[in-house]
Amino acid sequence: MTYFIAGNTAVENARSLAQSALPNAPQQEYYEPAPRRTVAVRAQLSAVLRKVAERELKLADRIDPAPRCEPLAG
Repeated sequence: MTYFIAGNTAVENARSLAQSALPNAPQQEYYEPAPRRTVAVRAQLSAVLRKVAERELKLADRIDPAPRCEPLAG
């Protein structure tokens, strides 16, 4: 009997069941998938976008300098 486990197919379940049932059966090598690096990628992407935004602001300020908000002398 094959049980459904989320993420596995019936073939994988049958193969693992067959290997566990036979004590002398050759075991297949299992390679652990690499951990996802979304946090590192997001951090790098954020840094790049911040740098690009700073550059855009500098270029825009050179083209059309915005008046600075100065405190009123009073």
